[in-house]
Order: sequence, then C-alpha cells, then structure tokens
Amino acid sequence: MSVIAAAPAGAADGHTTVVQDENGTSAITQSGDPAQAEVRIEKEPGRTTVYRRSGGNTAIVTQGTGNGNSQEMLEWLRKQFQEH
Repeated sequence: MSVIAAAPAGAADGHTTVVQDENGTSAITQSGDPAQAEVRIEKEPGRTTVYRRSGGNTAIVTQGTGNGNSQEMLEWLRKQFQEH
C-alpha cells in the first residue's frame, strides 16, 4: 500500500495535510501555528488513518475499503481516543 502526503496548491503555509492512497484522498485544514501541528499517518491493510492536532483541536480521518460497518468504526474510534 502506498500513501502520498502533500499540501495542495495554495496551502503551502502548513495548515493543510493531504493524504492520497488507493481508497481516495483526504484533506485536513486547521488554523493555528503550523510549526506546532502534530501529524501522524497510520497504514493498515485496507485502511489509512490521518491524525492532525493543532492547538486544542484534533482531526482524525480514516479512509478504507468500506468493508466494515458503522458500529465497528465507532468502536475503533473510541479505542483510538483511549490510546492517545
């Protein structure tokens, strides 16, 4: 699985994280000091998750093959918050 992380044209100020994999493209834009932003990308079979924390705000975007149901996704998300 390959993942490409980049900033779109016009977003080179560090406020936007864009991740593209075989399942699609995700973009997270946050205000605040880009130098203080924490960005983490995790790859699993069939799923890519992007975490971006800037100031007091956290965004989590997961993109995947869609094989799971919504209850499984909620349980997975709860686990992520407990670990971080």
